[in-house]
Amino acid sequence: MGCPSCKADVPQDSTFCPSCGRPLKAEGVDDIVPPEGSNTEERATIYLLVAITGLFFGCFLLIPGYFVGLGLLIPASCLVVVGLLFLYARHRVLRRYVKRVEQLRAEANIRVRCRYCGALNAGSARRCDSCGATL
Repeated sequence: MGCPSCKADVPQDSTFCPSCGRPLKAEGVDDIVPPEGSNTEERATIYLLVAITGLFFGCFLLIPGYFVGLGLLIPASCLVVVGLLFLYARHRVLRRYVKRVEQLRAEANIRVRCRYCGALNAGSARRCDSCGATL
C-alpha cells in the first residue's frame, strides 16, 4: 500500500505513514455531530403540521362562527389558540436544539486537534491521547 501524500510504501495495517506521519485512515477522527437520539427535526415537523392544521380549521370556522354565534366561535378560537401554542412549542424545540449544537461546537473549539491523526484532545494536553504525538 502507498501513502497518498508522499507515495512511500506503507504496511497494510498501518494507521499512519512512517515516512511523513500523515493519517492513512480517517476512522479515529471525531466530528461534531448533533446530540444522539435526537428526533428534534421530526418533532418540529409534527408540531408545524399540527399548528398549520389548527390554524387553518380555526380560521376556517371563525367566519361561519361569526354568523352562527358562540356555538362555533368558541371551538374555532380554541383551534387557533392550539395552533399558536404548537407554533410556539416548535420554536422552543428548535431553539433548544440550536443552543445544544452551539454548545458542542464551543466544546470542540476548546479541544486541540492532533495534526497527525485528527483526534480531539483536551486543551491542556501535551500529547495526543490517540497516537501519542506531541501537540
